[in-house]
Amino acid sequence: MGLMKSLRINSEDKIRAVIEHRRKFAVFPIVCADHCAHLLNKNFKDVATDGKKLAEVLEYGYRLYNYDMVLIFSDPYVEAEAMGCELEYSPYPKLISGKGTGLKNEMEIKALRLNSRDRTKEIINAAKILKKNLNVPIFVSIKGPFTLACFLYGTEDFLKIILINEMLAKNVINTATNFQLAYLKKLLKIPVHIFIGDPMASASVISPQIFEKFACRSLKILIKQIKSTGMIAGVHICGDTKPIINIIDNLNADILSIEDITLKTKTLKMGGVSTLTLLNGDKIKIKKEIVSALKEDFLILSTSCDVAVHTPVENVKTMVEIARQYED
Repeated sequence: MGLMKSLRINSEDKIRAVIEHRRKFAVFPIVCADHCAHLLNKNFKDVATDGKKLAEVLEYGYRLYNYDMVLIFSDPYVEAEAMGCELEYSPYPKLISGKGTGLKNEMEIKALRLNSRDRTKEIINAAKILKKNLNVPIFVSIKGPFTLACFLYGTEDFLKIILINEMLAKNVINTATNFQLAYLKKLLKIPVHIFIGDPMASASVISPQIFEKFACRSLKILIKQIKSTGMIAGVHICGDTKPIINIIDNLNADILSIEDITLKTKTLKMGGVSTLTLLNGDKIKIKKEIVSALKEDFLILSTSCDVAVHTPVENVKTMVEIARQYED
């Protein structure tokens, strides 16, 4: 790529440029709110429940590291809490078993929602602030309906229900899908790009057959809605994706964030650097993984999952700085 062309592709459109094969790669260690709040010594509950504070810490992370996109991700339970589940912070949120889980139908969920805390409003507020303040692509992370259904029903219970009551399982997933479609409608008006995180749909948790039968359809529905507005649709699935790679490669997403980027796909991949390498490794190890990852024709160079809270600042800076050395 010539110098003038490179200069014309500013940070705002690097992600789109890679998707369209006008650029070899962009870089984004998956830096989220917990790491950024830790850097600023902020109480995480305060950050997770206040859109203005959430935007503040994420903007700080972007300006500190200078990567190519921002992902608004507070914690996995934003939608589950809005749908009636209860959380406790110690200091990071976790679902309280038996208080909001075990939901069996849409009427129960609607009843619980009357008294639930709806932090989707705070995510929307953070997105609006960051869109105004930053000249880079802003993504919002939402939960895949299969994973959200696991949170709503209780993961172990829901996985059992899949095996013994298929209709009930599909009803819960449909309820989760409908909630996400309504949430998406608000996000896409801002507008922002979307990453759908579906960790419970990993082949480390369920079989490819269950994925295809219970998780696939809802992901396609959300991706279709996102792309119908011209926004970028990414899917992030942790763990083992090899048994389902052909299925997720045909979801029509723009980006697949997976741990093993050596898997062959027609969809642009995101990843290449282990989160453990970034947490515990040194410059030599980080560079080795970057060089290996950039053998891909096109890539969003990233960590395999969220950057750990206590990851050294210098390691994240090192990843971005080394990547910049390989830019055209």
